Amino acid sequence: MGHTFIGQQARRWLLFTVTGVLSLPLVACGTAEAPDCGALRVDEPWVRAAPQGADVMGAYFTLVNDGEDKVVVNGVSSTQFDRAEMHETVVNDDGQASMQPIERVVVAPGEEVAFEAGGRHVMLFSPSQAYATGDQVELVLACGADQAELPVAATVRADGPDEQMQHDGHDMGDMNHGDAAHENDEPALSEDSDNAGSANEDSASAE
Repeated sequence: MGHTFIGQQARRWLLFTVTGVLSLPLVACGTAEAPDCGALRVDEPWVRAAPQGADVMGAYFTLVNDGEDKVVVNGVSSTQFDRAEMHETVVNDDGQASMQPIERVVVAPGEEVAFEAGGRHVMLFSPSQAYATGDQVELVLACGADQAELPVAATVRADGPDEQMQHDGHDMGDMNHGDAAHENDEPALSEDSDNAGSANEDSASAE
């Protein structure tokens, strides 16, 4: 039986072709993901004003992805607070509200994800000073595997942009939560969230 010998150049070409073919499914699988914050936009960022001596405040905004790749937000921080955590308010079948920590939020291309009273939000713990209405707070969003930073300037307000006309119906105080930044029941909910586990945010646009 005869033997066929392949030259060195032909072997290299064959290896390159096979490698390229094998890698095609990897490129085609799933939705592309931005390595950083991509075209992520943060609309109407604000922080709810809290009474003198309060050790926790709530931050809200809307994430808008104007790009063609999904963007993963892995967390929020602020040098003006001891720590910041992304949370979600969840109401069980008995109507009892509790907070669950969120490890990440995925914003699909062309989609938006709201951080608002009664839903997703950012809790800011142990402020470095007392903040009054009109003050500025810098939030820093961490995006992608490289933890790219997206700084955001948020204004301290008594009410959010959409709360002037619907304060009574949608205020987080109705679920013992958002106004906890005004009262003292926010830390209690935070303790409950330690045992709640992390919410899966791969489909963050779904409530």
